[in-house]
Amino acid sequence: MRHLTSKISASLAALAVLATTPALAADAPVVVKTVNGPVQATERGAAMRSYFGIPFAAPPVGELRWKAPAPAAKWTAPIARSKTAAACLQTGPDSPFRTRGDNEDCLYLDVHTPTGKGPFPVMVWIHGGAFTTGDASTYAQAEPLVGKGVIVVAIHYRLGAMGFLAHPALRDAGGSAGNYGMMDQQAALRWVRENISRFGGDAKNVTIFGESAGGMSVLTLLASPLSKGLFDKAIIQSGAYGVSGQLTQAQLEAKSTTALETAMAGADPGAACAGGAVTAACLRGLPDTVVRGKLMSAFERATGGVIPSIDGKVLTRSIKATFAAGANNKVPVINGSNEDENLLFLALAELGARFAAKPPNFNPADRSFLMTAEGFNKGAEAMASQTGVSVSDLAGYYPLSRHGDDVGLQPSRAAAAAGTDSTFSCNGVNVSARIAAQGAPIWMYEFRDQTALPLFGVFGGKYALSLPQGAAHAFELPYLFGMASAAQNAEQTALKTTMSTYWTNFAKTGNPNGAGAPAWAGFKGGTVQALDVASGGGVTAMTADAFRDQHLCKTAWAKQTF
Repeated sequence: MRHLTSKISASLAALAVLATTPALAADAPVVVKTVNGPVQATERGAAMRSYFGIPFAAPPVGELRWKAPAPAAKWTAPIARSKTAAACLQTGPDSPFRTRGDNEDCLYLDVHTPTGKGPFPVMVWIHGGAFTTGDASTYAQAEPLVGKGVIVVAIHYRLGAMGFLAHPALRDAGGSAGNYGMMDQQAALRWVRENISRFGGDAKNVTIFGESAGGMSVLTLLASPLSKGLFDKAIIQSGAYGVSGQLTQAQLEAKSTTALETAMAGADPGAACAGGAVTAACLRGLPDTVVRGKLMSAFERATGGVIPSIDGKVLTRSIKATFAAGANNKVPVINGSNEDENLLFLALAELGARFAAKPPNFNPADRSFLMTAEGFNKGAEAMASQTGVSVSDLAGYYPLSRHGDDVGLQPSRAAAAAGTDSTFSCNGVNVSARIAAQGAPIWMYEFRDQTALPLFGVFGGKYALSLPQGAAHAFELPYLFGMASAAQNAEQTALKTTMSTYWTNFAKTGNPNGAGAPAWAGFKGGTVQALDVASGGGVTAMTADAFRDQHLCKTAWAKQTF
């Protein structure tokens, strides 16, 4: 409930506007009467209005903690916020991506509208952050998309243990537990269907899109029977990393039990859930001090990475099995990933090592923090044990000499390529192939701009790392939203225009092609669209077999991942 800026005088003024403004006006009035109550816009230039912090469900606290989202209460005075509401509770304090000011009371969304006449297509943004961090405020500068005639809705959803814990004591009447964060997303989509026409939106033309955990969320929504009819198109950005990793409810219940035991270790015997049988009541009574740091961190460690589970409700079977059976929600899809996804994670490791040095070392000329050839070989051994591909084959697929002329960077670049393929690219191609085989419209891309500005590692205007990040994980986001001054030259500005045009064309018609962008062939013919600045190769077609210039995706292991 933070960032509440309305005062009595502002509320009275808003009520006066409400009295003279039709609630269903197609041009997004200053005050909109939603089903539950009025909300007032923040004027943001001539082309966009924003309605911040609209509740789409009741606060998931107290008796509603670890339950499916309940309807929001009605209100009468206009909600008039100038910023996004508090982020959902983030993972433990050790995460570098944690949003500050987080709160359990977090089920709010923002609506960003054009100021012209609608009805406008609607794009619902699902933020990333490994299902443990992130919020809607990062994406509040939605002008690149809104300026092309769409409404952007950015939503919150419960994260980490608060969104995905599946302790046996939390089973509902149907016997399922967990996936509360996914149910939040579905509640937000129901809100959009019910309310967006009041903002000038077309409730019958809704596109969901998200990156990383947001992209994985889009895949989950495509697989969930509870999502049927809630959206009309889908864009998956770097989201195919978990298609085969869903835990069963029994597996997640065991890990959730372990996480709770870890969080309660050393607690006073009289504390909630300590020293006795765990009940839903005691879990819902856990104090913030236990939940915020201990349980959130313990759950992330116990699961090894939070993703939606097979709970029998949101997901009745794995995403892979759902698509294989043809039981997924069939809508037009854009699916893609970035050329250097895993360079982000290697750069984070370098940054962490530099911080840990005594004293901290931010001299990029000191390359002692880079991966060595020995480190690459150890990583290849670990990857071989996971994939069943031999170390010798992996060395053949990713020879260091193929990864640039800078010998010091070769091990890191080769490791990033192998990790990108095994985690994102191979799965992405397989997802696209599966959708194409079903006959659904599908377009695939790879973001390849090596000049993209790094999202972290810059101190005092200088880049402090030895490892360039290239087209790393999440680096396409500033080409869709107004983030971190991503477009610094004419080439980047042109790519940003092309990408936002593709995304909004797709939202309007179900096809990214149209005026203002190069032709993009569908994946059915095995074509992947390269998204690059002109000097890097431009926006052009590649074949699926060649776009990674590697062999891992053709192994039996990769073909079985989806």
